[in-house]
Amino acid sequence: MRILLYDTTAYAPSSPLFLEALEALSREEGHEFVFFDEAPYVRGLDGSFIHKVAFRLLGRRPLSSRRLNRDLLAAALRFRPDVVLIVKGAFVAPRTLQRIKEETGAVLVNYATDDPWNPRVSTPDLVRAIPYYDLYACTKRAIMPDVQAAGCRRVIFVPFGYKPTVHYPEKPVAPEEHTRFDSDVVFIGGCDADRVPYFEALVMGLPNLRLHLYGGYWDRHSLLRRYYRGFALGRHYRLALGAAKIALNLVRRANRDRHVMRSFEIPACGAFMLAERTEEHLEWFEEGKEAAYFDSPDELVEKVRYYLSRDDERQRIAEAGHRKVTLGGNTYKDRLIQILEAVRALSG
Repeated sequence: MRILLYDTTAYAPSSPLFLEALEALSREEGHEFVFFDEAPYVRGLDGSFIHKVAFRLLGRRPLSSRRLNRDLLAAALRFRPDVVLIVKGAFVAPRTLQRIKEETGAVLVNYATDDPWNPRVSTPDLVRAIPYYDLYACTKRAIMPDVQAAGCRRVIFVPFGYKPTVHYPEKPVAPEEHTRFDSDVVFIGGCDADRVPYFEALVMGLPNLRLHLYGGYWDRHSLLRRYYRGFALGRHYRLALGAAKIALNLVRRANRDRHVMRSFEIPACGAFMLAERTEEHLEWFEEGKEAAYFDSPDELVEKVRYYLSRDDERQRIAEAGHRKVTLGGNTYKDRLIQILEAVRALSG
């Protein structure tokens, strides 16, 4: 099978999600592949004022949108793939997908890491492109009926996973690393408005708590900015989790999430996970044995207070969660195999 993978190196090494998996499957099963990296086309959106203004004026398209789509089409025409797997693809134009389909006959697959109808993370092109895909692999069950209603004929649920080369247990060794990363509670994720009350309750209920917050915009919150520690990627991500007694996991409601990437990454890194109680979390991790859960800010404070004083119990739960994830077929290679099996079923 010839596979063109569209993804991004913008969050390396956590992304691209499927590149290492595809490399492994190419060795094991003889697949040929080409990787198309979105990152070089959208880097200006991170810091350039001109790019940000143009992005809004062009209907949430980057200045390089035309070049991106031209180059993607050219890559597909050169390679002649059997499958085009696009991870999110917010800037892939419907016309580009149509031409790839018409001129190569490839099966078009979207791995939907975000909710296409969440305006904070989506684009008009992403929604308009839905009918052009042959298969939509959704990480959120809640969006599946909407994707079908928008015109995609085959929709499946494919959860997030983890990358074994990135997500594994690692603790600080050097004294300066201990100083930097040791914490009672760590959270890695953005400062969404609906997340703020949980952390306000934590710092007010446990005023001596050593809380570390990584991700965007925590430094803009007057009460929480003192806990802001920047961003954590790669080894720093592992160290932040490995040096924390408790790793919090909150879903993103605006994305209709019932689990997130951290749902698998935290246990894979060997950390004790205290997560929002959702049906998907409960489906994968037994409460009190493989993870701990909370429903409200008050319950979060109660659970943090309880588990901070119980080192042995935290360790047992962390070890059980690690076993569940790493022995349970949850890598992105496993997710890719699921997607390719669904592709084969389309033609079967």
